[in-house]
Amino acid sequence: MYKTKYFFSKKELEEMYVNQKLSLSQVAKKLNCSGTTIFRALEKFGIEKRPVDYRKILIDKEILEDLYWNKGMKPREIAEKFGIKNERTIRKKMEKYGLKRKTLSEAMTLKMKSEFSGDLAEKAYFLGLRTGDFHCKTKNLSPRFQTSTTHPAQVELLRNSFEKYGEICKYFYQSKLRKEPEWFIYIDLHPSFNFLLEKPEKIPDWIMENDEYFYNFFAAYMDCEGYWCIINNRKYGKDYDNFRFVFGIGSMDKDILWQIKEKLIVRGFFALLYLSREKGSFTSYGIYNKDFYQLIIYRKEHIKHLIQILLKYSKHPEKIQKMKFILENINLVSWNEIGIGWNKIRDNIKKEILK
Repeated sequence: MYKTKYFFSKKELEEMYVNQKLSLSQVAKKLNCSGTTIFRALEKFGIEKRPVDYRKILIDKEILEDLYWNKGMKPREIAEKFGIKNERTIRKKMEKYGLKRKTLSEAMTLKMKSEFSGDLAEKAYFLGLRTGDFHCKTKNLSPRFQTSTTHPAQVELLRNSFEKYGEICKYFYQSKLRKEPEWFIYIDLHPSFNFLLEKPEKIPDWIMENDEYFYNFFAAYMDCEGYWCIINNRKYGKDYDNFRFVFGIGSMDKDILWQIKEKLIVRGFFALLYLSREKGSFTSYGIYNKDFYQLIIYRKEHIKHLIQILLKYSKHPEKIQKMKFILENINLVSWNEIGIGWNKIRDNIKKEILK
């Protein structure tokens, strides 16, 4: 009896496949191996493979074309959907119908991608993200919206913003810049999102001229670059026990910050814009290649009003939590009253950061 590396004999294979007429997958299950192994073993032993009558597989051309091209399903997934054991059956059916197969680049873009809704308020928010931490480039014929982060809240920001448009992906990698592990997060989008490929150098006029669009853009930019803090004055050598609320955005986008400041002033806010660090300044992450600016709001009544506006648009869990806390405690007057709760929020955020 001739034995092979497959650990079963030709006679055993003939008995199950030829005499009992078991399918490849059934034989593979009995022999505890893959269907591909059985397929190759048939060739090795010279056992003639049974012909498959593909005409008996009742899948309409329109359905198969929709599943493969529009829904982005692989032949294997289509086979499983119809209870077919072998994906080669689907490929043969596609050949019979004359359906074109995907190129390698097209096959890399199988995930569901919905077209952009056309909502200008939503577009303004997406452009705010693009102006902030997120980047966009063409990847496998699709615009890929991406960033890296150590904060799980940033992952949720991407999910809250784009979940209905496709699959959010993430994986760990070792950052060369930060010398520590980070999440790389991204979504491959429909070509109707190509407007995100180029980072805005200034806020478009159609956004600046409409309050709803502006606050969507501003909230997204804040979700990326903004911060909320409560400063304990005693900590900085003051002789009284009180505190002040501060909202700020730090960025190298001077023109963007100037436009935001001017719009906020028109809407009744007192905002300051100043040069925080000059080009060439050293940081823990490297050297600034541009001047770094800060936009600041600190008047209590303006902080309250700004939060009431931005809570309608923000999608960043951490910033939403901080804004709600400030809004609920804005009338307190002592650090002893507010400090415990604020420090607890900060400590919980630090615990969630990827180490």
